Amino acid sequence: MVAVNPPPADQGFAVLVDIDKCIGCRACQLACKDWNGLAPVKTTFSPTFTNPQSFTAQDWKVVFYYEGTAKKGLATPAGEVVFEQVDVAPLPAQCLHCAAAPCARACPSGAISVTPEGAVVINKDQCIGCGFCENACPYDVPRRGSDGKYYKCTFCVDRIQNGREPACAEVCPTGVFTFGPASQIVQMAQSEAAKGRTVYGLNLNPYVGGQVRWIYVSSDRKAFAIKQHFPSDAVVPTNEAREVLREIVPPLALVGAVALTAVGFASWRRARIEEQKSQQKQKEQ
Repeated sequence: MVAVNPPPADQGFAVLVDIDKCIGCRACQLACKDWNGLAPVKTTFSPTFTNPQSFTAQDWKVVFYYEGTAKKGLATPAGEVVFEQVDVAPLPAQCLHCAAAPCARACPSGAISVTPEGAVVINKDQCIGCGFCENACPYDVPRRGSDGKYYKCTFCVDRIQNGREPACAEVCPTGVFTFGPASQIVQMAQSEAAKGRTVYGLNLNPYVGGQVRWIYVSSDRKAFAIKQHFPSDAVVPTNEAREVLREIVPPLALVGAVALTAVGFASWRRARIEEQKSQQKQKEQ
């Protein structure tokens, strides 16, 4: 396992994403492409409004649309009538910038680092295109580009370091994204949870560090989008096993190399002794 030293989860920055406020305009999606200079990608029609259908090396922010049923109330002369109605909820998504960054821990070349701001960033010059980060991510975020390198959201760390908020947060017309110090954002999320709202991003599996820096919140009406989009348990079991192996294999490989060297030396030594004996016999004859 590659050593990674991310800042504590309550330090750096975070974002609270209130999907109740999202109108699906995709301004955030376009702002991400514009700020990062990402090329347009040819897409196709699909049964949903989601376009493109998933993240790509040129699409780091995607607004996903989910369908579900929601209870609604209708006031009538006889009183309120509650019924279920099919609803559509847009959910703007990107890398969640996990507190423990499993992608960074899995990267064998050290191409992925965690900045003091909490941004998990891929250095494409160091990326070897092995795909370990993609396999390690429980949210299926990193994507391989045409150059064989991997790409994803950078948390707009270049903007944060210059006193600005992420591009998507800056352009949102309805205030979906609340950007601020991680400690404040976590407190806001906990407050929303205390009100009975659905919150995703806190109290997660230790695999991701227990929490992420993009925390989602919604009312019961839109909760189906969060439940459909995010895994119930943010962990990749096969990658946990890989991390254990990455800790065990190097020492075993070293022991094996030493053992093979010793065996090789012993074999060479025996052959050398036999050769010397043979030469001695020839001289005596």
